[in-house]
Amino acid sequence: MINFKPIQKEKISEYKSYYSDAEGLGCECNFVSGYLWNEAYLLRAAVYDDTLIKAYFRGDGRVWGYCFPHGKNVRGAVEAIFADAAERGQEARIAYMTRKERESLEALFPERFTYERESNNQDYIYLTHDLATLTGKKYHAKRNHISRFYRTYGDDVHFATLDRRNLSDAEFVMRLWFAENDIEPEKSDEYKVFLKACADFEDLQIQGAVLYVDGKPAAMTAGSEISELCFDVMFEKALRAYDGIYAVINNEFAKILTRYKYINREEDLGIEGLRRAKLSYYPAIIYDRFSAFPK
Repeated sequence: MINFKPIQKEKISEYKSYYSDAEGLGCECNFVSGYLWNEAYLLRAAVYDDTLIKAYFRGDGRVWGYCFPHGKNVRGAVEAIFADAAERGQEARIAYMTRKERESLEALFPERFTYERESNNQDYIYLTHDLATLTGKKYHAKRNHISRFYRTYGDDVHFATLDRRNLSDAEFVMRLWFAENDIEPEKSDEYKVFLKACADFEDLQIQGAVLYVDGKPAAMTAGSEISELCFDVMFEKALRAYDGIYAVINNEFAKILTRYKYINREEDLGIEGLRRAKLSYYPAIIYDRFSAFPK
């Protein structure tokens, strides 16, 4: 069997080198996220002949899905996936593939797989300029929400980038958000992942912000770089008492991310309200995902 292991912090740079795409846009290239979520999603990785293979496991130790390999011997790594799946007595499903990865797999193994689009796993990717400026008729409602927010709270609003001094304020917002939604933070994978990000804040080069209203933390956001071209927003929470605050923190954070052409705001998880919210910002790219099933 392939010797899959959890992604360790010390391996992030090494693993990222296998995805050597200076213009990467998708979360598959973000090994900071992979490291942070590897226990929640049981994400594991292994190197086979200078080629990286990732796999998502189930709680019973079975593989939910392998990822498309990256490195010098992709064909050999896919064959290793077939062998590993056979040894485990499972199907060699290759999941969470980008369109480009799907095309590469089909070129290497023509007519060996059938493909299905993963409708809940596409990334929503936006032009940073669009989110920072909100220009044009399509963003009229967003500008109105923001204007109303500032008319209501005016000089009581303060936006601060995230650092060691205000990490606890970001956590405070997250805990209050969970309380508002009747969720115990300690039982939430997202909360645990955020604490993990805080513990390694500098090493992981996490960027984020906290929005204060009347001196109280009311919204937070944080994420990490995917590539020189794209930033991944991994966390965003705001308190419901402040109408329009999500539009405000989204817009203010985009203004400090203008070195990146794109912002990836991740998937909608099949949640209809989340899907509508993401579409309301008019993504430049809906980054599709596919699963491949051996015929």
